Amino acid sequence: MNRRHDHLARLSLSLIIIFSVFLIGNSVLFAAETETTVTTESVYTARPSVNGKLHVEGVGLADESGMAVQLRGVSTHGLTWYPEYVNANLFEQIANDWNCNMIRLAMYASIYDSDDREMSYTLMKKGIELAIANDMYVLVDWHMLEKGDPNEEIEPAMDFFARISKEFKGCPNLIFEICNEPNGSADWSDVIRYSDKVIPLIRENCPDSVIVVGTPEYDRNMGDPILRPLQFDNVAYVLHFYAATHQDGQREELQKAIDAGLPIFISECGICEADGDGTINFESAVKWFNILNKYKISYAIWSMSDKDESSAFFRPEFDPAEKITDAGMTTSGLWVRELIRGKDPASIPSPAATVEKPVSAYFRTWVLSSLGERGFTATRAWVSFALISVGVVFVCLLVGLIYRALRKRKRLTYDDVVPPVQKERKRGIFAKFCLLVSIIITIIYLCWRVMFSIPVKAGPFAIAMNIILLFVEVLGFIESLVLYRNLLGRREHPLPEIPDDQWPDVDIFIATYNEPTDLLYKTINGCKHLKYPDKSKVHIWVCDDNRRPQMRELAGKMGVGYFDRPDNSGAKAGNLNHAMSLTSAPYIVTLDADMIVKSDFLLKTIPYFVDVELREASRPEEERLHLGLLQTPQCFYDRDVFQHALYSEKTAPNEQDFFYRTIEPAKTCTNSVIYGGSNTVLSRRALNDIGGFFTGSITEDFATGLLIESAGYISLATPEPLASGQTPHTYKEHIQQRTRWGRGVIVTAKKLKIFSRRNLNLAQKVSYWSSVIYWYSPLKNLIYVISPLLYAAFAVPVLACNWLELLVFWLPMFLMQDVSLRFNSRNTISTKWSGIYETSVMPHLFIPVLKESVGISLSKFKVTDKSRKGATRQRDIRSMIPFLILLGLSVIGIIRIAVIFEPAQTISILILLFWLFRNMYYMIMSLFLIDGRDSDVETVHVRAAEQVIVECDGVRYEGVTTHLTEHSLTVYLDDGYDLKLGTTVDVNVTGSTTSAALSGVIANIKESRNGIARTQTIEIRDFKGNEDEYLQLLYDRIPTLPQTLKRDFGVIPHLWQNIAHRVARTRL
Repeated sequence: MNRRHDHLARLSLSLIIIFSVFLIGNSVLFAAETETTVTTESVYTARPSVNGKLHVEGVGLADESGMAVQLRGVSTHGLTWYPEYVNANLFEQIANDWNCNMIRLAMYASIYDSDDREMSYTLMKKGIELAIANDMYVLVDWHMLEKGDPNEEIEPAMDFFARISKEFKGCPNLIFEICNEPNGSADWSDVIRYSDKVIPLIRENCPDSVIVVGTPEYDRNMGDPILRPLQFDNVAYVLHFYAATHQDGQREELQKAIDAGLPIFISECGICEADGDGTINFESAVKWFNILNKYKISYAIWSMSDKDESSAFFRPEFDPAEKITDAGMTTSGLWVRELIRGKDPASIPSPAATVEKPVSAYFRTWVLSSLGERGFTATRAWVSFALISVGVVFVCLLVGLIYRALRKRKRLTYDDVVPPVQKERKRGIFAKFCLLVSIIITIIYLCWRVMFSIPVKAGPFAIAMNIILLFVEVLGFIESLVLYRNLLGRREHPLPEIPDDQWPDVDIFIATYNEPTDLLYKTINGCKHLKYPDKSKVHIWVCDDNRRPQMRELAGKMGVGYFDRPDNSGAKAGNLNHAMSLTSAPYIVTLDADMIVKSDFLLKTIPYFVDVELREASRPEEERLHLGLLQTPQCFYDRDVFQHALYSEKTAPNEQDFFYRTIEPAKTCTNSVIYGGSNTVLSRRALNDIGGFFTGSITEDFATGLLIESAGYISLATPEPLASGQTPHTYKEHIQQRTRWGRGVIVTAKKLKIFSRRNLNLAQKVSYWSSVIYWYSPLKNLIYVISPLLYAAFAVPVLACNWLELLVFWLPMFLMQDVSLRFNSRNTISTKWSGIYETSVMPHLFIPVLKESVGISLSKFKVTDKSRKGATRQRDIRSMIPFLILLGLSVIGIIRIAVIFEPAQTISILILLFWLFRNMYYMIMSLFLIDGRDSDVETVHVRAAEQVIVECDGVRYEGVTTHLTEHSLTVYLDDGYDLKLGTTVDVNVTGSTTSAALSGVIANIKESRNGIARTQTIEIRDFKGNEDEYLQLLYDRIPTLPQTLKRDFGVIPHLWQNIAHRVARTRL
């Protein structure tokens, strides 16, 4: 019994203890819950639905019952910058989860006072309606900042407040902030003057609403309002602070205002630095908000955005439409949320008293800030554009393969008759790879241009200029595609071997009009030295269209044929047709009067014609193809105007080399080789079939070649120079020649109706179309020059973009075009030289091309002057004027850019400056080109090492030549230091194909810097009857001028070289 009793007693005691522990534990838990709830709920949260309209009382606000209330709110960033944050889901979470009872909506004054007025007003209205729906007060902020003085934006401010106060008349939720952060020279008197206009306007619709007024020095100077408060009721005065920047000194300013009883409203504050970024100072923030809580001063904290800066509540890429999570919030945002919820500032967790922003974060912030509103939107589309580009290229290649497969049934080109060499060097493969990459990248760029770069907000003129630029870019790309297609199809065509008995007769026509006899002498001499198995089959004819007795005499003296005619009908074409009627050889070589052929010219051209005939002999006559045209490069033995005037005779090839040695051979694959008028072999049969040389155009050569190809004949262009002549010697002559060519090509295209011509296939039509479009390059280049100037000098943004888009879309295209151009031109041209060539003719070729396009043609044309004569440069100021105007505008643009420069736009400005300076370089070089350079009387300068023997008084000296002209030669001898100035010597020069013995006198001696080596210049006094051989030694070669680009160390050294030479007045 007792044991049972004890057991029950122990059991009861255990139950009592367990129950007691349960009660105590439950009490602790309950107490904890009660404490937490009290901490949150003990801070009263005023709501418009409960507290109604607020008014100013003491240093803070009170509700309709007179109870002091504190608004704990957040501030948006610029509404138009972050429109996605005016979001119903976000407002609901801020109001309920954060326990926020006020939101500040920032209407940027500069944006309202722009074309975006209605859009920004709509966002403000939407934000107010969302705040009302979520029972929050709204601080309507007129966020003026840039102008400093609010009176400078008084008109848009009055318009805005009149509209918004009328729209929400009588609404208890609204509080008006009439001027954010007056600054600069604006003082309290300016604010008073502004307030006296704006406040009565608001009071007309909202007579009892609270109005908060900004104070001078970015809302930090409370001294003036204390001394001179506004004469309006229900007004509070704004103080702004950022905890990491504004500390004890600014808190003392606040305390003075409180002690003076001044109504205060903190419409913007933050826990970081004053620029909204940088260090976060939690320790200072606690001090600030303790004061505000103590005196129930209302505040709005900056900023409700995902801008990549310390003050933003949300991390970049945060989606306002989604639920707010801790992971999507910044360090600042997490702390502010707990503060708004009502927690004691000192009890809110923080990583440290201060949090420094790392350098990487500063860089990220700068990047995001500098990218502006566009951000990464366009660059994210790169992958999509790349897929489109690759798809387009793939489809084009597929179509090309299908076209090639179908074309196998037809034989249309030289490659169809003579299979090309399939072996390609690694350089050729890489060049083609560069072409494909360049095409893909350019298509990506054009996709971006169409989808993202049109400045729709900049007005109709900017949009129009953008579309014009886009049109020019697309046209240029299509033109380049034609070129690229030909370059991709380019093949090597080795010289065929033919039987000795198959060499045909050849007529050589040397067309002349006003050229001097000494020039024709050299041309005829070159023809007479032509190698041929049976030289009796080579017939040389001087076709004189000016009926000159001295020319007839020259032809008779040199043993060649001579033709003239009673009139000049048909100009050069008529002259050649007349010669055709008097001759009969199956093949005709046409030469301009200055073109001196190499001795192997016929040996390296005629076999192509014979080989085709032999290959086709087994086919039925109606299926046979015949080679109608073979074009060799027009090469030049004297410096062209660019090499000469720009001191580039040692670094740059002739301007026409790219066309004749790269573009022309590539046109073989589409059977669209352009007949250049000289250095050409033509089939008489082809000429007869088209009725002879075309006489209806000043560019008879272009038209004749087109007609030959449309008649079913195949054509071929070879890259090896086999003849050389003279180029225009001055800028004026260069422009005259280009004008004649451009107008002639355009009028020919219209007369022969290229696109509707039935006998031309599509590939030929497109190729000839690109040749016509080329002459509209002056228009294209004018647009390229004007576009950056419009923004730089006149603030017209032709492109809407940020710097990252330029780096991602434009820069790769620009670089690849240069790389591709260099490799595929065999380094005969670069974007730098292409820019100089095209810019220099732009203003003076533009008008003639437009005239010809609308049917205003030349009644006559001027033949290029081929007489070489020494001259002192003469400045043509009239030709310089267009370039001087463009240069002046460029300087104005650069000055304007410097004035408006913002660090965030550094890269964009650098890219703009790059284009401005690049175009300025082209224009300065054009001015130098017009300015010219003194020239000597020597026609040719041959820098070659030929064996030479010099004899004097029975002593022989052996050596090599270093420089040869028509009147002198410079030699380097193994010995001969005893040869003095004025010494008469005999010279024997031996070249690869000939030798010449002559005599002369030593006219100059030049020693090297170390005094060890020296050269002697011998002035020729007597050719000893060997003048023809000496001329052959000079001209029977590829000119010793550069055949490819040499390294010149870029734009600045080239520019400096030209300036230095002109300052020094250096001759040659």
